[in-house]
Amino acid sequence: MVYLNVEEVEDALLTLSRTYSDISSLIELPNKSIEGRNIHALIIGKNKDDSKHRSILFTGSVHAREWGGSDICVYFAADLLEAYSKGTGLRYKNQYFESHQIKRIIEEINIVIFPDVNPDGKAYSQSDPANVLWRRNRNRSESHEDADCIGVDLNRNYDLLWNFKKCFAPNARVETSDDPCDPRQRYRGKSVFSEPETRNVKWLFDEYDGIGHYMDIHCAVGAIYYCWGIDQNQFVQKEQNFRNPEFNQFRGVENDQKYREFISIEDHDYVTGLANTFAHFLEKVRGTRYSVEQSFGLYPTSGAGDDYAFSRHFVDETKKKVYSFTLEFGDDEFQPPWPEMKEIIIEVCAGLVGFSDKIANENPL
Repeated sequence: MVYLNVEEVEDALLTLSRTYSDISSLIELPNKSIEGRNIHALIIGKNKDDSKHRSILFTGSVHAREWGGSDICVYFAADLLEAYSKGTGLRYKNQYFESHQIKRIIEEINIVIFPDVNPDGKAYSQSDPANVLWRRNRNRSESHEDADCIGVDLNRNYDLLWNFKKCFAPNARVETSDDPCDPRQRYRGKSVFSEPETRNVKWLFDEYDGIGHYMDIHCAVGAIYYCWGIDQNQFVQKEQNFRNPEFNQFRGVENDQKYREFISIEDHDYVTGLANTFAHFLEKVRGTRYSVEQSFGLYPTSGAGDDYAFSRHFVDETKKKVYSFTLEFGDDEFQPPWPEMKEIIIEVCAGLVGFSDKIANENPL
């Protein structure tokens, strides 16, 4: 086997929704991709028709070259659906989940899986060896027909400190750009949610307002990250937060004393506990160790999806708090050789099942 292409991912979602129609449904997302593709997600659970039911959202292949995110999402969905329907457990080499754990996931929470957030970009990346490192979508509107200037980095297009020159310190090493021709392909887009692909993710949060956890699947570091990516976390000074304009021009500098992003100790302990749960079950498969880190440890982020998800409740208290994570699977390769990618899928799926079961086992608020 090889990596799934965009059409195969769509076919897989359709097949799963038809095969397991009692516990899964296809979600047609409202915005077609820039190149006109219809895009779908899949919802899994006995309560799939209740948009307010406790849910976890998983997204993959936001960045075009990170093909394996889609495969992980599809195999994870297929594993859960088959095991629940057969009344069996799930074995991932040295890690085994009992049938009652699978039952608990399917019956206590909904799993929303969006495997191909950026189908145009991924299709382009898979089309020719010269394109394999393509990162962005395929929006041509600001490229002036320069092939190197096509596209937006979708993970810089969310509504969270998107205006990095205003919100961050001048010397912050924020990994974003306002240049469509940025050689590192980090262009943020002409406005927040300018791209239909990121609007689809926002729509899922708005439409399925029971989503209380989010994991965005990327590569290739071998780590799971928790919020915030804006600045180093602190637990005392509540006024130091992304909503406070008094701290514009101070954010994003490592180890300074002028600004750090507030997170409650309760939220911090909760997200680190969940991240460690994921890493624990992943390691049990074949001994691979993923680090558990704050997102800022990778680099300061502006307009990123994980921070946006976590920020929504603070901007509007009527919205459910979403505890968000970014998974960076693998180690240094955007497209590991398929034999290694198969092993990565197995261990990551074990981490995802353990992560989901821990959430399913919590007492609903």
